[in-house]
Amino acid sequence: MSKFLPILLLCAAPAIAQPLPTLDEVQFQECLKLASKDPASAVSDASLWTQKKGGYLARACHGFALATDFKFDLAVPMLTEAATLAQAKGDPRAARFWAQAGNAAIAAGQPDVAVDALDKALASKALDNVERADSEVDRARALVALGKSADGEAALATARQLAPENGAAWLLSATLARRLNKLPDALAFIQTAAALLPSDPAVALEAGNIAIAAGDDNTARKQWEQVIKIGPTSRQAVTATAQLAALAATATPAAKDEAQSR
Repeated sequence: MSKFLPILLLCAAPAIAQPLPTLDEVQFQECLKLASKDPASAVSDASLWTQKKGGYLARACHGFALATDFKFDLAVPMLTEAATLAQAKGDPRAARFWAQAGNAAIAAGQPDVAVDALDKALASKALDNVERADSEVDRARALVALGKSADGEAALATARQLAPENGAAWLLSATLARRLNKLPDALAFIQTAAALLPSDPAVALEAGNIAIAAGDDNTARKQWEQVIKIGPTSRQAVTATAQLAALAATATPAAKDEAQSR
């Protein structure tokens, strides 16, 4: 995974139970703003703040800045410590910090750590349905990475129920269903994902993958061509180009003529 997922941005949202605007709270918000614009500088500032006994808010921003700077392996322990300290203090934001730690752990290739952190986030009543759905999606990613596909399916089903508008939940459901050779389910899931995320090249790529698995070369070709059209510089476009080349190499002469005529 090449980027920190959207749940991390939630730490900048208003707290579930608004604390008094202490100096630490003000510094926390300023640190988050800096991390979004200049993560390297925020890492430096948050590190100094932590050394000056900045507490869990300093660690939370430090972890956020590290993750924004793609240093996920360093972000995980910092966010875990922030969550642990916040929970001990009774701050409901601890749930978000646990979710962020789990998110970073997935990006760091630590699915077992991710599941543990996300379970702690979901055990709290502090997250709203949108946040819980995001955490269930992350939890599904980690479970599948651990070879627990059935548990991953259950987590995704929960995410879809909590937030039917969560396109990532439908997309990942489609991908997992295809991998499990549940093609009718995969097709239904990807159709919903496409309706929610019509300009996402990842959705078109997966639609092509499902079509090719179902033996529908023509639809697969159209979907992969759509990937290149809507996201020409995306990593999905690179994959789609390779898939199209492989498809062309195995096409019958009649199919090649048809493709060239379009």
